[in-house]
Amino acid sequence: MTNGPTVIFREIADKSAFLALMMRHWGSHRMVIGLKLYDCAELPLLGMFAAEGELLAVASWAHDGELAVLCALHSLKEGEGAASRMLEAVKAAARAAGAVKLRAMLTNDNMPALAFYQKHGFRFSGLYIEAIDAYRSVIPTIIKSGYQDIPVHDALELEIAL
Repeated sequence: MTNGPTVIFREIADKSAFLALMMRHWGSHRMVIGLKLYDCAELPLLGMFAAEGELLAVASWAHDGELAVLCALHSLKEGEGAASRMLEAVKAAARAAGAVKLRAMLTNDNMPALAFYQKHGFRFSGLYIEAIDAYRSVIPTIIKSGYQDIPVHDALELEIAL
C-alpha cells in the first residue's frame, strides 16, 4: 500500500453526496459492467478518511463469486495518493471476500483513469465498441462527452489478479 498519513477506511451509510458526484461525472449512479447492471445506490460505499475526519476518497464495488467489480473510485484529494490507497483497500476487501480478480470499466474518453489503472497493474480484458451508446437505452442520462469533451461511445474493461 502507498505510504502516507494515517487514514481510516469505513463504510459510508449516507451515500447522497457520492451519488450526486456520480451524477455530475457520469450522468447516473448505475453502471453496466460485463453485461451486468450495478446500482451504486445499492452497493456498499467504502470511504477513506483522514485521522481528523476529512473524506479523502470513496469506492463502490461488488463481489460476484471469484470476481470483484469496481463500480466507482473517486479521489477527493487529487495528487496525494488517496486513489491509490483506496484501490489497495478495495483489493484487500475483495481478496478477503474470496475474489481472485478485480475488474474496472472505463469509457473511451477517460484517459486519466486508463493511465491510473495501468500504472497499478491492471491489464485490458475487453473492448466493447459502441457499448455506451447501447447502454443509453437502459441508462439514458449517461454523459455524451467526457474528459476534454471527447465523445463517449465505447467501454474498456481492465482486470487485475488479486
